[in-house]
Amino acid sequence: MMSDENQQTVQNQASDAVAPVEEVEDFSALLAENEQAMETKTFEKGMIVEGVIVQIGPEYAYVNIGAKAEASLPVSELLNPEDGKLTHVVGDTVKAKIIGRDASGIKLSRSMKAGNIALEEAYQTGCAVKALVKATNKGGFELEVMGQRAFCPLSQIQKGKVEDANAFVGQTLEFKVIKYAKRGHDIVLSHTALQDEENRIKREELMSKIEVGSVLDGKVVSIQDYGAFIDVGGLEGLVHVSEISHTHIKSPKEVLKVGQDVKVYVLAVESAKGKHKLSLSMKRLEEDPFDKLVANLEVGSRVKGTVVRNVDKIGSFVDLGGVEGLVHISELSWDRRMTNPNDVVKVGQEIEVTILGINSELHRISLSYKGASADPWKTVEDVYSVGQEVTGTIDSVTNFGIFVKLAPRLTALLPMSELTEETHGLTEAAQGTEVTARVIAIDASRKRMTLSTRPEGAAPAARKRPARRDDHDDAPRAPRGERGNRHEDSSYKDDAKFGTFGDVLAGLKKKK
Repeated sequence: MMSDENQQTVQNQASDAVAPVEEVEDFSALLAENEQAMETKTFEKGMIVEGVIVQIGPEYAYVNIGAKAEASLPVSELLNPEDGKLTHVVGDTVKAKIIGRDASGIKLSRSMKAGNIALEEAYQTGCAVKALVKATNKGGFELEVMGQRAFCPLSQIQKGKVEDANAFVGQTLEFKVIKYAKRGHDIVLSHTALQDEENRIKREELMSKIEVGSVLDGKVVSIQDYGAFIDVGGLEGLVHVSEISHTHIKSPKEVLKVGQDVKVYVLAVESAKGKHKLSLSMKRLEEDPFDKLVANLEVGSRVKGTVVRNVDKIGSFVDLGGVEGLVHISELSWDRRMTNPNDVVKVGQEIEVTILGINSELHRISLSYKGASADPWKTVEDVYSVGQEVTGTIDSVTNFGIFVKLAPRLTALLPMSELTEETHGLTEAAQGTEVTARVIAIDASRKRMTLSTRPEGAAPAARKRPARRDDHDDAPRAPRGERGNRHEDSSYKDDAKFGTFGDVLAGLKKKK
């Protein structure tokens, strides 16, 4: 940079007559000499500097360290000694030492060779050193570095378990000096610490480039019940099981395997206290079958699907073609007491369902299976008629009559007044006992049917009070309907005429 005084001088010269060529050349030489003197003073040999790689050539990489020109670093010092591949790319930050300069600029080196950087300085700066693995010993390896003996613990030679320690003997690797004591008589090196440092720098550089919405190439490195961990170039992120596929899967292992190459979408990026967290998705990069499916669906329409899961007290999940809908337990059957979906449909069974609702925001489809079959009360007069003899089973016994189940959600009342001496014993019969009676009234609009066991035209029998438990404790007692589930769709009076269930209750209160 030119000082303010020099800049003013140049401006004054520009306003004057054109200077002789000799004077311009002298000034340029003076300016170059001045800048070189400033650069030499700022960047001295032996200094440890940090810079950004701006170019990588066949022999040298060029690093911007803030000097007038980029400093050069041998490409050989950026290669992995194990496979000979580059460990850095343009844009990476590297730390190195100034080992000299020539007409082309400043020369850098990262290798710790004898005569360049002392071991103690490498320990203090964290720079890498090259060492030869001479032999194995108890607990690790004997190394030679810069003509001195050093030690590397077995756990510090590589990540994971070392199967064959002798395989490292004779190899020259890069290490980090993690201990330098007793004036060089106690030196401990670590290969994994150097890898950790390089990986940390690489992760930080990668995190600075990743943002929400980025699409990355990755590899599956681990699979858990809750999701899969994906390596996206030295940094791991999690694809939760719910973000793997648009279709329901119980385990990521159903569709993924370790080592598999995948593409992922970045959902969230978090960095705190040196730790990085990536939330990834695979299904965001696939076409959502929900949008395609619902475009052809309407509420009320009938579709076919396959039962894929039954959940007790919840309902059945039905695959409609890549998208699942739920048939709630209340929409599986007209039988209100049913709680196990397996009693109605089986996994793998193809059924026809009715679309009750579509929630595009939550990706949910509500279905009905019982809606695909008619309400039995809508056709009751086509199936039953007054005077017809019918057979059903006892559903429950009340103090005003017996409810007889003729079909799912089709229950008729056999009033106490319509029992005979011979049939009065039904009041003590168990639930499920078969009953044969005659239809004496039907009101489909109010979902009511009344039965009788009396011969047609016969007078009602004298009413008998149902036996109480305290009358004879040993006698079995007929089951009663559960409270809150007393045939909400039907209500009767204690005679053959129709009334409301409220009328029955009111009548009972008057009798008390």
